[in-house]
Amino acid sequence: QTLQTLPHLPRPFFQPQSMTLRHVLLALSILQVLGDCSDESCAVKDRSLLQKHAMAGMSKADDLSEIERPPRIFQHFIPEPSEPSETIVGTDPGVCEKDIFARKDLCPQQCPFAAEMESKFCHFRCVGKLQCGDPSTGTLRNASIPDEKMHLCRHCQVEACQTCKAGPPGASGAALERCVKCFPGYTLTSEGECEMKGEGFFVAIGVVGAIAVVVAAAWYLSVVFKPRVNQEGISEGMEGQNRAMLTMPTQPGEEARPYPLSTNLLTTNVAGSGTMLFFRFQFALLVWAISLLALWFGFVFLVSKDLLILGNREAKSPQVLCAVVNWGRERQLELLWTKVAWLAMAYLFSVVGAAVYAILSAKLMVDTDSESSSMADFTAKLEGLPIFQGAENVEEMLKEKVREATGSTVVGVSVCWDYSAVKGRVNAALDKELELFAEETPSMAPGGAPGDGDGLNDKITRSILDAWHVHLQEGQHHAPTDEATKQMLLDMKSTSMAFVVFDSENAKSAAVDAVKRSGGILVGRENCTLRPVVAEPTEILWENMAIGKGQRAANLFQGTLLVSGACCGLCFSIYPTPSTWPPSHMPMATSQASFPRASL
Repeated sequence: QTLQTLPHLPRPFFQPQSMTLRHVLLALSILQVLGDCSDESCAVKDRSLLQKHAMAGMSKADDLSEIERPPRIFQHFIPEPSEPSETIVGTDPGVCEKDIFARKDLCPQQCPFAAEMESKFCHFRCVGKLQCGDPSTGTLRNASIPDEKMHLCRHCQVEACQTCKAGPPGASGAALERCVKCFPGYTLTSEGECEMKGEGFFVAIGVVGAIAVVVAAAWYLSVVFKPRVNQEGISEGMEGQNRAMLTMPTQPGEEARPYPLSTNLLTTNVAGSGTMLFFRFQFALLVWAISLLALWFGFVFLVSKDLLILGNREAKSPQVLCAVVNWGRERQLELLWTKVAWLAMAYLFSVVGAAVYAILSAKLMVDTDSESSSMADFTAKLEGLPIFQGAENVEEMLKEKVREATGSTVVGVSVCWDYSAVKGRVNAALDKELELFAEETPSMAPGGAPGDGDGLNDKITRSILDAWHVHLQEGQHHAPTDEATKQMLLDMKSTSMAFVVFDSENAKSAAVDAVKRSGGILVGRENCTLRPVVAEPTEILWENMAIGKGQRAANLFQGTLLVSGACCGLCFSIYPTPSTWPPSHMPMATSQASFPRASL
């Protein structure tokens, strides 16, 4: 009698043959709440408190049952719990006219349609064809259409219908369901169906798309078959492309050949250690992902194949939806230990793998550097210099200072100048100087330079060249004059850094050790340090050498604030606050026992 006061709990829970330890704990919690109250009104008054203690008892029982239940290792030899099915039809006619919570199989042939109860959550009753929507059965009244394919009593469903009206129980034919109002873009027919209108609009879109494709193809063919007017430029470009291609090492007099596609870029140095490290990183990512995936499939093979389908099973009917959610929750709790074990193994494998990868990458850099010589092997970095003017002969003075302090032979010194404000003028002056060493530019063909004509292609070419400030005609170069370049260099100031080039690697190492032992090199009033470099000249942004340590720290702090602020703003904009939660997402103590309403 006490258990009958819990109408919201599944009925199979109270069957005598299923009484276990969890049922005893639940009954004790209920009796503790009821106490000496025998009045029915008292029971109704304390129903919320009763349910609260009942769920607490169920939670304790779940904990004990999880401890007593062993893991399902080697699931091939241990049977799994049955899954909800949309094809298996029940054979017990005794379930007719009974409401069952989250029924797993379909209703029997004697009452083949599952009707959702109107006042009980996720409870269904197996009824006959004429009983769909019958108020006397206690099922949903608007679900009056028997669906023989889905084996349920469903709502009115007309394609593209906004307001649908179902017929009374037992109706058939056109009176079974008909649309009252269609969605925009559809018209209501006399049969109660919705028919799409405006097919001409889609036909017009197809015609416009076809015309655009034809025009694009015609333009492309006109460009392809256009006469060639700059064969010399094409030949020079092809030669430059061949010179830029990575080729295999050859002996003098042999023709250069590109590397074959079968080259192992993990171990073969074709373009420096950076290329090898890049492809090793890609390989490490693949190994990491495949290993974790294989570990998960190992759990699937040894534990249960349900690990692959939990959370992604489809349900075509409300009855099967409730059964799938109920079954999925139970299986998720049973298999929770597998996810925890996989996460622990994945974390351990990732940490150890990252450490091993870092060690191997550092070893590769050292081995590659020892196998070949480059500019950085002969260069040291001199830091802490005072500021010099462009009119001073800084390079010769620093060369003599380093030679006196170290005793090593210095080939030259390259001072880092602050030219960030005149970067464009410096690049223009360098381009002008490089033109003196270039070969004579071939003369233009009789057709003229690209963009000289009046056609559509010439106009497009001119707009692109002007946007990039490319001038192919003679007399349109805007290089600075020699006097302007000289004055710009005289007004320029140096930074606190310079690069010193020695005649050998041993001389560089000896100079660095000597400066380290002596405590530095005195230049003016500043004590400068000499350190080896690891970057090549082509890897340095020379215009940024004027950025000091203080400015770098400020830029790093500003960037950190911007990134952190953007992340925080994104989190607050995406994650809803408790005041914006819909009622179905409010946190509740019984959230693990609640399921989505199947009729929605």
